[in-house]
Amino acid sequence: WRRTRLKRLEVRRPAAGAGPATMSAPSRQLALAAGAGLALGLSLPHIVRLLRRSRDAAGGDESTHAVRAGLEEDSVRLPRKTLEELLTAILVKAGAASAHAAQAAEVLAFADVRGIPSHGANRADLYANEIAAGLVDGKAVPVVERSSGCCAVIDGRNALGAVVSHLAMNTALDLAREHGVALVVARRSNHYGAAGFWANLAMNEGMIGMSFTNTTPLAAATGGRTRALGTNPFCCFAPALDGDSFQLDMATTVVPIGKVEVMHRIGKSVPTGWGVDRLGQTCTSPEEIVRFGALYPLGGAAETAGYKGYGLGMWIEMMSSVLSGAATGPDVQPWVVSRKGPIDFGHAFIVIDPSRFTPGYTERLQQYIHAMRGLPGSVKVPGDPEREHERDAEARGVVLHRDVATALKALAERFGLAAPPALAALDAGASKSSLYAH
Repeated sequence: WRRTRLKRLEVRRPAAGAGPATMSAPSRQLALAAGAGLALGLSLPHIVRLLRRSRDAAGGDESTHAVRAGLEEDSVRLPRKTLEELLTAILVKAGAASAHAAQAAEVLAFADVRGIPSHGANRADLYANEIAAGLVDGKAVPVVERSSGCCAVIDGRNALGAVVSHLAMNTALDLAREHGVALVVARRSNHYGAAGFWANLAMNEGMIGMSFTNTTPLAAATGGRTRALGTNPFCCFAPALDGDSFQLDMATTVVPIGKVEVMHRIGKSVPTGWGVDRLGQTCTSPEEIVRFGALYPLGGAAETAGYKGYGLGMWIEMMSSVLSGAATGPDVQPWVVSRKGPIDFGHAFIVIDPSRFTPGYTERLQQYIHAMRGLPGSVKVPGDPEREHERDAEARGVVLHRDVATALKALAERFGLAAPPALAALDAGASKSSLYAH
């Protein structure tokens, strides 16, 4: 129909030597209207996509910012020490050694302090259930299985991921002090929390720290429909001057699965583009994505360069699990309490001593950071938003989504623990358990 209409409106080219073709005013208006309609029809889908992206980036309820712990109108605050003590007590009751529980609790609280609720107290019920079910050995002690030059392999012995990673990062720091650089990998481990916690340990020693881990397959490979690789974070922290730093900690999927779970806990749909349903179609139901669907790799679908995130995810898998001998890719079990046995996650830690390179590194990095922040607009560098949350938590207490705090109170009561006063008014009976908890 479009071709027929345009053919009727076509202006014929004048014959050689003839004067210019003419068209009546009504015909010109009709032609212009048809052309405008065609242009609008072709461009409308693109315009709609841009509007959706703008809406999601604006920080509304549907955007990723809804996952951030700063929802003042629906949140609970408590001191960091109180949160760590409660988490430690829960894990001890579940069967972990006291020192090991404290290490895991510190990592969980670190995430909430930095405004990353997906990796904070939100994870406590799954950690506790894994220990109670014997899927994680809360008392196991990992060992350095082999060491050669600046490289080492840690056998986690199915201990808590935080315990395994403390040994791995401390080993990497020792090797980096000796050799200038270190690569340590770990196998037979478990969920190690926020990747940034481990990179931060190196940064606090004046080193560049990098931290990677594989996870349960939760993302579809580009061109595929089934879950094939994990959210596999890429993390690098580097010190600059006067406590400033570069802090990059990101999943190689559009979002980590924990953000989808938090959206489920607080009763919200996820934005379009986070994941797909069981049929491979874009989906906004967090429960459908977690239980049956998959996340998009960083970049989304193939036409928006999702193959780049897919490739990064495979690289993290190679560094974390292929090098260490841990379970890899589609062979990793689902991270649920109903799994058959130990999950065998793999981690990798890289530490670089910048003093071994051209002098003036911290000054140059500070200049670079300053230049980026000084760009026109409102530019931040990786780590700035998290530092703002840290300062707020130090001044006013750690903020938790009310629904996450309610689930934490229910978990404490389940183990016969008294909840702190900050949680006293919450109705534990209204808590929503983790999508992984069963």
